[in-house]
Amino acid sequence: MNWGVASICAVALVVGAWTYWHKDAPKFTTFLFLVGGIGFGGALGKWIGDHLSQALGTVGTTTGTLIGLSTSAIVAAIGLVATLEVVVKGMHPKKAKPKRWHPWLALALPLIVTATGVPVITQLMHAFASGVGNVGSALSNLGLGG
Repeated sequence: MNWGVASICAVALVVGAWTYWHKDAPKFTTFLFLVGGIGFGGALGKWIGDHLSQALGTVGTTTGTLIGLSTSAIVAAIGLVATLEVVVKGMHPKKAKPKRWHPWLALALPLIVTATGVPVITQLMHAFASGVGNVGSALSNLGLGG
């Protein structure tokens, strides 16, 4: 991660924490926490995903046939539900009615998506992170990112 991306994530998290503390703009707060979560989601999410799939792989081979569901499908469903919860219930312009815990789920969402590895959602999160990265690179080139 470059300094520009780290700066954007840090500023988004600080401003998001301020709006969360003052209970202002709950949809925007959720968005800011999502941008802040990009800073945590990359390498840490990959590491957790590798260890989670390793641990659940051993569990899934023994109990998956008993239950009839694979553990990877359950983990992918958790990632999908978390994404829908943040996007639809936490940030959607017309339908969202954010709760106080939505920003915290948004902060963890990049990590959850990276760890679960749901293909479509992972690609969407990667595109979102790339956009943040492009803005961060532009800020770095201007000397504003560190």
